[in-house]
Amino acid sequence: MISFIFPAFNEAENLRRFPTEVFPVFDALGQPYEVVIVDDGSTDETFAVASSLGSRVRVAKHEKNKGLGAAVRTGIATATGDIVITMDTDLTFSPTLVPALLERFQKGDADVVSGSPKLAGYGKDIPSYRVFIGKISTLVYSMIFGRKITAVSPIFRLYRRADLIALPLQSTGFDINAEILFFLVQNGKRVVEIPAPLTQRIHGESKLDYRREMKRHLRLVARMLKLRFKQKTMPSPSTRV
Repeated sequence: MISFIFPAFNEAENLRRFPTEVFPVFDALGQPYEVVIVDDGSTDETFAVASSLGSRVRVAKHEKNKGLGAAVRTGIATATGDIVITMDTDLTFSPTLVPALLERFQKGDADVVSGSPKLAGYGKDIPSYRVFIGKISTLVYSMIFGRKITAVSPIFRLYRRADLIALPLQSTGFDINAEILFFLVQNGKRVVEIPAPLTQRIHGESKLDYRREMKRHLRLVARMLKLRFKQKTMPSPSTRV
């Protein structure tokens, strides 16, 4: 079964799009699925709308806003599918891209399939500063990962749930996607990317605060470097007494 995880903070208007823009795409996949919506302390009708979407939807709720990363972690803990696909509730990555994720995964040579705006030319109407920030973060993280990955921060990804549940995740913000990828790469998981154009949201406002997220990413980079250094300085099993 596939578990689709949607973190949601004040996304009532976008959730109302699901019956016409999301569920028909998922139904056409011909596979059993569940939709896990995590209401991250919303102050609008997010919880009520999510709860009204029918039996295919499971709703988890944070009483207070904890951040995107916390919502993703709750979604992973709540999901029951073998395959997990994380998506944004504002649908800036179109649900119509999901079949491409699954098709690439079904080739059998990947553990993670990640949607890459860069491979798709980022998409029309995306501000140049977002493209610049994306390129810088990709360069930094690729150096830390020890391999080139063109999209580290976007949420649109497919994972095996078994690969996620034991990860020591701590991120509460948008850096969660980079943190997940770091640990999976460290665990030897195979990551492939497909083109995934990014669009602008239709309803509501973006929750992304670049100044705050930059601080979070810097803390995450420091943590990653510390873990990498610790791994390099630990003696190999053959040299331990």
